[in-house]
Amino acid sequence: MSKVRLAPSGPPILNEAGGALEFGRGARLRLAEAVTPMTGDDSIPAEADLICPDGFGNADALTVTLTSPKASLNYRANLALDLANTSDTDEGEVVLFLEVSIDGGATYTTRAKNAHLISPGGEAITVARQAQVWMPLVSGAALGINDAAPPASIKVRARAGLVVGVEGTVFVNSLATSGGGAPVAGLNGTIHLELEECF
Repeated sequence: MSKVRLAPSGPPILNEAGGALEFGRGARLRLAEAVTPMTGDDSIPAEADLICPDGFGNADALTVTLTSPKASLNYRANLALDLANTSDTDEGEVVLFLEVSIDGGATYTTRAKNAHLISPGGEAITVARQAQVWMPLVSGAALGINDAAPPASIKVRARAGLVVGVEGTVFVNSLATSGGGAPVAGLNGTIHLELEECF
């Protein structure tokens, strides 16, 4: 591994005893992430579908990629977004999925999922709930990475589905204001997807 320096031309960072810097287990090595607001139809579909920058199920699924993965390293991923329910009476339950590909995106395997209850808020939405799904730290070997014939990359994408509730009433929706603060324009429905490579 290359020496870690304070700057490209700076001195190497050393450990406490003066030797080469060594990372402990769980230390972050690389991070890839994507942050985007969702445009288009941002209502959660009844049949779980791909999360895209311009709505669900389109050809441009939001993905993040790390190149040259290793069997001996560990990987974790996270999706975060806000959900709001415009129904006056019906709760919504949304299931989020994280899927991983090690063959360049030809096939994906679901590696994590969880469910979130979204309380009704009516048409005048005043509350949006943050929802997340984590893929806990997992080894490259467990993901199917083989250093003898290493894949070019590891990719992550996400899906969401409305398993309980009225279709068309639960949305990806970050509120423009919260707690009386100043409005923030252009960030409604922001999605954050990240993938980490760790020791």
